[in-house]
Amino acid sequence: MSQPFIARAANDAQAQGTADSDQKTLLAVDLDGTLLLTDTLFEGLAEHLRRRPLWALWQMLQLPFALAKVKARVQSRANLDMASLPANDDVVDYCRRERAAGRQVWLVSASDQGIVEEAAARFGVFDRAVGSDGKTNNKGHAKAAFLEKAAPQGFEYIGDSRADMKVWRKAKAASVVEGGPVSAVGVERAGIKVAQKFQRPKRGIGAWRKALRLHQWSKNVLIFVPAIMAMQIANVATLLTLLIALPLLGMMASGTYILNDLVDLAADRGHPSKKRRPFASGRLKLWQGFVAAPVLILGGLAGGFLLSPAFGVTMLSYLVTTLAYSFLLKRAALVDTLTLSFLYTLRLIMGAVLAGVALSHWLMVFSMFLFVSLSLAKRHTEVLRRTANGERRIANRGYRAEDATITLGLGLATATATPLILVLYIMDYAVPSGVFSTPEALWIAPIALTMWMMRVWLLANRGQLDDDPVVFAFKDPQSLAIGGLLALAFGAAAMLPEGSANLLNINQLFGLHPPGGTP
Repeated sequence: MSQPFIARAANDAQAQGTADSDQKTLLAVDLDGTLLLTDTLFEGLAEHLRRRPLWALWQMLQLPFALAKVKARVQSRANLDMASLPANDDVVDYCRRERAAGRQVWLVSASDQGIVEEAAARFGVFDRAVGSDGKTNNKGHAKAAFLEKAAPQGFEYIGDSRADMKVWRKAKAASVVEGGPVSAVGVERAGIKVAQKFQRPKRGIGAWRKALRLHQWSKNVLIFVPAIMAMQIANVATLLTLLIALPLLGMMASGTYILNDLVDLAADRGHPSKKRRPFASGRLKLWQGFVAAPVLILGGLAGGFLLSPAFGVTMLSYLVTTLAYSFLLKRAALVDTLTLSFLYTLRLIMGAVLAGVALSHWLMVFSMFLFVSLSLAKRHTEVLRRTANGERRIANRGYRAEDATITLGLGLATATATPLILVLYIMDYAVPSGVFSTPEALWIAPIALTMWMMRVWLLANRGQLDDDPVVFAFKDPQSLAIGGLLALAFGAAAMLPEGSANLLNINQLFGLHPPGGTP
């Protein structure tokens, strides 16, 4: 453009005679955190992080030194879906009412000019759209000076940040969006009278608990399985090590969940349930996610290496695989389910490393088939739900509507193989090895496992399987009952005295003998 939009808007305002005494006070509205519940700069960074992660990281490093230039580079090259960004409906409604009453309503933001114009076009209530021009960051003093010059008759300003204090001091009326870094009470304590108060969605502990996916930490109890199978869980040192490792792994996993949410913002907003996630809905600010993710990841990883270098290496493998999944592999159909199943199996490897026990080949093969089936159940449910809404392609995934038959077929095949592997384990290892005093009790396990797999796939095919299947297992009463039956089978096999199974031996009870056998 021939001249910065800020200067051009000021000239236009003066040319229209906005200083007339009978003209109503101008209403100026901030964009990020005020009109929108999100920040367009970090929206742009998140979009670039998905497509060009190294370039996005380089821009973040330059933010403190060249804010206006970074904004221009990030936002001009970002492909933001402005219509999907969460808005503050109360602020939008207030703008509509005031414009209908004859007031001039301007959108005045520190975001790049192009982004501000896109936002103004979305809502259709603004007479002017004024943003940063790549040289001047239209924030704080710069914004206050611009509005003083452009609206000499006075203006009302709606904002939400500490930088807006400089604008409110120059305004005829100060209106505040609460729930962020400033409150109406704080503004009034600074000697500024508040005209209007608006609210953001509540954040706090509940929003962070959801963002951190604390319920997903239940998956990490898999690290206890190798010690349990090796009868080492009663060892105090082993148990203590596993208990310390549990939150460290949880911290790192939570960091990757937040990073995944930042990368998936656009896709989540088009999802029927994921759109309510804290970052996608605007309950939590994006910059907080950009800070929390590396802190949690690096903190958990550092703790893992301090606890055990070998455990730290397995955590690093988990991190690399998770990052590969978030940035690339989750967009490849079926490869994503194999990756998810590997992440589950990797937890078993972590547990074996911490307990200092050898991993059974039976356990590794069993876990791969089990977790592939559960991962396919999760994806099958998602495909069914999205296609029921009329979508032919699943956003940010490699699946199409017609792939539901593939996920169903492969899922049922691996679900059938899983109890079969358990049967082979009992016949070829558990009984002849002598590890269990009463191995006959283990025959309850494949029956219980078959019941649970049937239930999981019944719900998945109905589109009713909520959340991750492993997390579902910890919340579903019937699944917990079946899990208890499995634990009972292995516990009885290990602890019942020898000969206990004779009470259930049908051949002995009825005096039956194999053909050619002696009575």
